[in-house]
Amino acid sequence: MATLTPVPVTFSKDEVPTKKNVRDIIGTFLTEEWRSVDPETLTMSYHASFVNAHCHVERPKPATGTPTETLKVFIKFHNDTGSCLEIFKPLAPTKHEEALLCYEYGRTGLGAKVYGFFKTQDGTLGRVEEFLDARNMEPEDVENSVIRADVARGLATFHVLKMSLEKKAVDLYYEAVINGLRDYLKMDKLKALGKEAGISIDKLVDYDYGRRLRNVVDKLETTGGKTGWCIHDIQFMNVMVKSHVKEGESKVILIDFEFVMQNYRAFDIGGHFMQKMFKWFDEESRIAGCRKYTEDEKRHFCDEYARQWNKLTR
Repeated sequence: MATLTPVPVTFSKDEVPTKKNVRDIIGTFLTEEWRSVDPETLTMSYHASFVNAHCHVERPKPATGTPTETLKVFIKFHNDTGSCLEIFKPLAPTKHEEALLCYEYGRTGLGAKVYGFFKTQDGTLGRVEEFLDARNMEPEDVENSVIRADVARGLATFHVLKMSLEKKAVDLYYEAVINGLRDYLKMDKLKALGKEAGISIDKLVDYDYGRRLRNVVDKLETTGGKTGWCIHDIQFMNVMVKSHVKEGESKVILIDFEFVMQNYRAFDIGGHFMQKMFKWFDEESRIAGCRKYTEDEKRHFCDEYARQWNKLTR
């Protein structure tokens, strides 16, 4: 079971860790070599995002011999405030639950191994985990049948994982979403914002998405749609493609579980197909410069998904 370990570290007022800070944090869990590393020899890349701050840390190779501990690690700091929308707060994992889920996922061999959870003297929480030699998946990657199949199998495996999270009714998710959509239906303020930008969005604002969504959910229920642990935020930035793989090993790893909840599997599968057309962190355009998922590719994806689901649930 994962436990929270106090570390003798206090961050500065700007909360940006120093090289000594990260050396001391990592050395608490990797005690053979990291603990004695000269902090000034470390290479560190720190990023503060709207969800969680994180950093990559690398130490030099030993002058002699083969290292007994990894040379690179990833540290994620668990901020008190996250990106979770207000309507999802009763349903989405807490920061503690999300961190525990990452630990459980890592123990399956499917995700990054978590070395430990920590709490600094000033109360900052975080975790130290394996650095993934991987890159974010690009939309064009799923045009490769091998990668596409690995994503399908990865999703099917995640959907049936045994987790410590409480299973909350799927209906609660759709109740929150449909009520939220109802608040914006025919809202004059939204129409005015569109006009200020020189774009008419009146038809979008007047469309009853909540009723359409209810029809879809009712259809899934009457046809016996299967549910599972859905990631929900299945954008391609949350799928990592490994640089090197062993024979029989998946080329992809799923990351970021802030919105994991029970839902119909179709939510993640359809979301994956849709997300191929977007690059959310592109500075010039959010629209990906590639073609849509073809029907044959969707069929192949679903075949691979079903084969893995059946393998794990029968």
